[in-house]
Amino acid sequence: MSSIYLLEEKPQDPADDYLAHASDLLTQTTFSLVIGGTALFWFCLLRSRWPDVYAPRGRLLFAAPARIGKTFFGWISMVLHVNDADIMFTSGLDALLVLRLFRMLASLSFTASAIGLFIVVPAKVLLDPDSNPETRLYDRVVTAAMGSKDSLVVHFAFAYLFTALVYFYFARFAYETVALRWQYLLRVRNTRPARSVAVTNIPPELAEEQRLKQHFEQSGLGKVLSVEVVPRIERLGVLVRRRFQLLERIEEQVVVILGNPCPAVSYDPDALHALLTSHVHGDGAAEHWSEIRQVLHQWALPKFQTERGVRALDKMIDQLELRLRRFQHADSVLQQVRNEWFLTYDGRRDRSSTVGFVTFENAASAHLAAQTFTFSQPFELRVDLASEPRDVFWELITLRASSRFMRTILSLATYILMLLYWLTLAFLLSTLVSLDSLKTYFPWLPDMAEKNRWLKSLFQYTTPTFMLSLMNSCVPYILSWLAQLEGVQSRSAIQASVVRRYYLFLLSNVLLIFTLSRAVLADYSKWIENPALIPRLLATRLPTAAPFFLDYVILYALAYYPLQLLQFGSISLAMFRRMLCRTPRQFADALRPNYVDWAFILPQPMLVFTVLTTYSSLAPFIFVLGAVYFVIGGFVTKYLLYYVYGRRFETAGQFILPILKALTGSLWHYYVLIIGLCALKGKVLYVLFLLPLLYINWYLLSRVAAQFYDNGQFVPADMWSASERSTPSEPNTARGHSQPSAHAESSRPSHHTSTDYLLPRPHVPAPFDDVLDTIDRETQGSGSRLGERMRRRVEHLWTAVFRRIYVNPQHTPQIFHDLDRCYSLTGRSLSQTNYVWEDEDLAESPREAPATVTPRFSTTFDNDDQMRAELMLARDQRESGIKPDEFTDFSQSSVSLLEGVLDEGLAVYEHPYLLGNLPSLWLPMKK
Repeated sequence: MSSIYLLEEKPQDPADDYLAHASDLLTQTTFSLVIGGTALFWFCLLRSRWPDVYAPRGRLLFAAPARIGKTFFGWISMVLHVNDADIMFTSGLDALLVLRLFRMLASLSFTASAIGLFIVVPAKVLLDPDSNPETRLYDRVVTAAMGSKDSLVVHFAFAYLFTALVYFYFARFAYETVALRWQYLLRVRNTRPARSVAVTNIPPELAEEQRLKQHFEQSGLGKVLSVEVVPRIERLGVLVRRRFQLLERIEEQVVVILGNPCPAVSYDPDALHALLTSHVHGDGAAEHWSEIRQVLHQWALPKFQTERGVRALDKMIDQLELRLRRFQHADSVLQQVRNEWFLTYDGRRDRSSTVGFVTFENAASAHLAAQTFTFSQPFELRVDLASEPRDVFWELITLRASSRFMRTILSLATYILMLLYWLTLAFLLSTLVSLDSLKTYFPWLPDMAEKNRWLKSLFQYTTPTFMLSLMNSCVPYILSWLAQLEGVQSRSAIQASVVRRYYLFLLSNVLLIFTLSRAVLADYSKWIENPALIPRLLATRLPTAAPFFLDYVILYALAYYPLQLLQFGSISLAMFRRMLCRTPRQFADALRPNYVDWAFILPQPMLVFTVLTTYSSLAPFIFVLGAVYFVIGGFVTKYLLYYVYGRRFETAGQFILPILKALTGSLWHYYVLIIGLCALKGKVLYVLFLLPLLYINWYLLSRVAAQFYDNGQFVPADMWSASERSTPSEPNTARGHSQPSAHAESSRPSHHTSTDYLLPRPHVPAPFDDVLDTIDRETQGSGSRLGERMRRRVEHLWTAVFRRIYVNPQHTPQIFHDLDRCYSLTGRSLSQTNYVWEDEDLAESPREAPATVTPRFSTTFDNDDQMRAELMLARDQRESGIKPDEFTDFSQSSVSLLEGVLDEGLAVYEHPYLLGNLPSLWLPMKK
């Protein structure tokens, strides 16, 4: 073979001599089952031995998942019984919508596979009686190749049927997503992010908090509670990071002396903490350090009790004293700079950036402001819904517009260069792994592979797929760095950028490059001489790659996701870090749950759906494999989101609709393939009738999808008003059953929603309808009456289909009723919704609430300190602790979001360098 999937000799008519049989899926399935089964066995074995490693979220004191059994396969039933309410409560709406996306794609694949196997394949066989009679039924089922011109009508009909099927599932999912997002935002409307907007490109005349407040209030958008214009404090970050580095060295020095945990019986970490953190100067300093030396000698490890050990201990205490003095100096300088900044800040332009955050009294004002042009200059004072404080990328928030523009150009150029570089690697990989290329170095290998189908399948399909996956595994890290280089201002936007670019990257490197291997490269001279051959070559080579992608999907379904359960990379790194850990802070960072990264979860399923769409009618059996892929992928992802990954941010499903739009755009590949093949067959009429599909898809992508995305971001005004009126009032029954007054009738909440205009209007008979209908029947001919009947039937059909798609956003989804039933509710209305997690462990070991953070830099115009800082139905997850163990008590949060500042301090829209909670001395545990 000239490549891993192309025929050795180019046929006279590739469309007629299309590869009419798939690869031996049994061979590839066996390889995949061996790999996946081995990974599943080791996961079940290691999970029961190390439950805290493979289910780290089970150690949370708040919003922890249900306890998982220790039996070998007991975890499977536990994951299956987890409902959507539990997912939403513990992991958020983003995680729930991702799991529903897997379910929707699995249902779509099952339906499409049934249509393909029971309609497309039999119809193709009936319409193509001249095909090879020796072709096995297995081959006919696996692929419905285009052998004759008569069978093209099947693929033509399937194109319209499959398009309608995709639009049906996608439209219903979009309606459900928008309805869930709107209802979710109504439930969390009292949180700070729901009431806040991010303001960029602030003009000089509005660069003060008081002026910005007056601008929004005078625009009629509502009362403003607080305003912050983010300051430029890049140099302050150097002090914060220096302080944290000194603190880590002190903690490591103390652990070397005392050990972790400390074996001394009389060890008192609170007393030692008071001694080490007290600032004593002058004459009392020598006495103070003498006391510190005494207790350190008393609690030191046994190896320091010898004469030689005492001398080494004295040197360590001297180093500790020097580092403590440096730390105290850095801490005092940092506190002084912070205080002086607040005292001397006068709102000058040179000290403030062009980015700010405005918090309104209610969430409806924030949504209205984000949709309104509040300033006459089109490129200034841009208003958008604010991300969570933990989601803001504070290190890049103050970049100037010119700097961000240059960074965007540099990031895009780097991405294009990286894409071209990876394309070259993919071309080389597609040729080097072919048996013809391996024959140059191993002459005996092709003959051996021809004699052994298992070995041949290993070299043709399994090896290229694994090599390609390994080569692409590092791409998300590079794309994340490019997004930061670009100057993206939030972590959610960074992950959305990585998901989009990684999906395009996979399309280029997998779907196209592994379809057009060196056999096409050999014809590049013909492309240059006659560009008209390009569509013919593309339409010829795309079908011949179907067997490779059949094996690609089954390998990822049966082998890739079981390997994901093992989490080999992250757990190996965590184990290695734990071997090097010494201080409680290091142990806490190594044992905390990893944050979920959608860039490693979503692009691969998006690519698989694109592959399914491209070869939907050519190889209907691929949808059977796709259904298996999405079922297994959804199950594994559900386990990872519920038991393993922590939540770094919550967007309330805002990033799902762009993903759905990208999946709708994957139909372009299918249309190009089908239209190209019909054109090669000379069926001009089919080509003309398929062209409307291109317009329909363009219209849905450019108009309908944009409407869903733009309108889905913001809660409609009628739902805000309806939620305000939804607070139940006690009925007045003292006067008996009186008739409602006109005022009471008019004050009832309307049942009409902001999307009811999409529903077909019911027919209301007029007084003269019967007379007019009689006149119409007498004046119209039979053709007009037939057209009228057909029009009414189409309207009835459209009404029935649309009612299956449409989801009324005014009706509370069932999942919220499940939440109310499964968890306790406190409060009298949606505006006071607060879910309480009923956990025995949490009740036994209550966690003290963190100290209230009072904004000092921003101008606060009302008391807003009690607002929660995350878009969660319950209390903020930044407050949730982790059960302590022998090496750490998790008393402090991590510093993963901003170096030198605790994550727990990111509660308000204040720059963490100025107001964030700084880490304190974390001493060893007591044994």
